[in-house]
Parts: sequence; C-alpha cells; structure tokens
Amino acid sequence: MAESAPKQWPAWPVPADLTAKSFNEASIALFDLFRASASNGEAIIRGRTFRNCRLEGPAVAVIAGGCSFDAVDFGYASGDIRNLVIRSANPGKLIGGIPFQDCVFENCMFFAVGFAGPEPFLQQLLALRTPQ
Repeated sequence: MAESAPKQWPAWPVPADLTAKSFNEASIALFDLFRASASNGEAIIRGRTFRNCRLEGPAVAVIAGGCSFDAVDFGYASGDIRNLVIRSANPGKLIGGIPFQDCVFENCMFFAVGFAGPEPFLQQLLALRTPQ
C-alpha cells in the first residue's frame, strides 16, 4: 500500500457507464457506483480497476479483500488518518457501507470517504503518515 502526497485534481467527467470494469480519469460518487452495481444484482463492487480517479463520498468503503492501492490519496490532508478508520463488530455487514473486493486503485483520490474492513487493512491504513 503506497501513498503519495496530496495534490490538486482536475475536474474529470462522470462516466456514462458505472457498471464498466475499468475507469480512468473519472470522478465517481461511490453511492452512484454502488447503485449501478446493485441494479445489476451485484451487492458488492468486485473486480474493478480505477486509475487516476476521484472517488467521492460521503461514504464508507468496506474493503472486503483482494484490493490493491498504489499511489493513493486517502483524503486526510487536513486531518488525522485515524479519522478515516471505522471499526464495526462485523465489517462485512456494516450498514451503509459500500463493499469492494478484488479491486485495483492506482493514483486515485478519495474524498469524504471513511474505510472499514479487516484489521490488517486498517492497520496498513493507520500506518500511513499524516502530512505535516
């Protein structure tokens, strides 16, 4: 899990097809992405690739496993990384959470998104340094 310094992001377009398997240079509201998946009978966002995307909340991303993050801005530039971590008695059943599995995130930015998932993932997230 690598992380880069916060940067300015261009105003990328919203994809016309939110059921696509791959996105590049797109602004995506996670609720809309989940709704598009659910309308196809999929209760989890699975096997998607996001490159150079702005992924927007407000939302809680539940990382179910198999996801990779490379050069990702998790969106905590103005605060403490601990504010992004949400622990639940059963993260896989977190009410209101948007589940992701086997997804790739490369050079993406999350905005107004909290994260839940298995403890090893949360510990990796917490190990990231808060920018000074």
